[in-house]
Amino acid sequence: MNFKAIIILFCCSFLSKPIFCQGQDNTPVKGIQKEVAEIAQKKNLNFFIVSKRHKGKLDPASRFNIFRAKVKSLFRQKKFVAIIASNARQASNKIQYRLEKYNAGIGTIWFDSHGMYKKGYSLFFIGTDEYSYKTLKDQAVLQPLKQLGAFANTETKVIIGSCYAGATYYRASIDYKDTTRMNGDSLMIALGNVFGQSRIYACESWVMTKPGLFLKRAAVVGYPGRKLFRDVCYQPAWENMGKWNEYNAATNCFNPVGPVTLDMYGNVIVRRFSHKDTEHAKKRVAKNLEKLHQGLYK
Repeated sequence: MNFKAIIILFCCSFLSKPIFCQGQDNTPVKGIQKEVAEIAQKKNLNFFIVSKRHKGKLDPASRFNIFRAKVKSLFRQKKFVAIIASNARQASNKIQYRLEKYNAGIGTIWFDSHGMYKKGYSLFFIGTDEYSYKTLKDQAVLQPLKQLGAFANTETKVIIGSCYAGATYYRASIDYKDTTRMNGDSLMIALGNVFGQSRIYACESWVMTKPGLFLKRAAVVGYPGRKLFRDVCYQPAWENMGKWNEYNAATNCFNPVGPVTLDMYGNVIVRRFSHKDTEHAKKRVAKNLEKLHQGLYK
């Protein structure tokens, strides 16, 4: 082979290399595409937040919720987390720790709490901290929740598991001298502002602990049996039993929805039908409305 032929073969070999290099250049692009896909598919963690019980105070409902939530989360640590908190700061820190540990966003977060009808406005508690449309105007009170807002996304669903948290009606004062608006919608809007593009859920009336959450039936629909709840000031609560509201922070819209509960992984379930719509429930509610009296609230 003469020198000219060698030069020609060398040039052909050199010119063929870009074809191979082009294939190599695609590898980083595929890597970037994979990373983008992983970010888009970033998993969500579900949370169930229970207030720590005060010493010396008997609260069977809260203790039952703590027990069953802890049992559920024990076997589903990468999907569902139950947290017991003394205050909002502690709850926020515990939630953030889990989210950062698993590089996750907030899926469903249920704030399990008692309502206080006597105060005359919708609220919920995280430990000793009260959240209402009034307190959420205070930046210091708001701060722990704002930190969580950074982990919210379009799939985030916030449930206020407190009685009357979504109440929009006027209720008579305990002494029957005047009425006051509960402003549950204002509370839901305030939370929507914190959690960005999320959906907020709250009930107009009672949120019951039996037969319990984590079931696919209308587990939280019902009414309490104590005598004080037969007081006439509770008439709006009876009339709105089982009614839930949804606030979409992305569209700034309110919608009535079916009863809200959780599945075994802490995902929110919105049922199509409510127990209160059955003939049996309608008769019981009508019967209780007829028997309301003054002076039973003590």
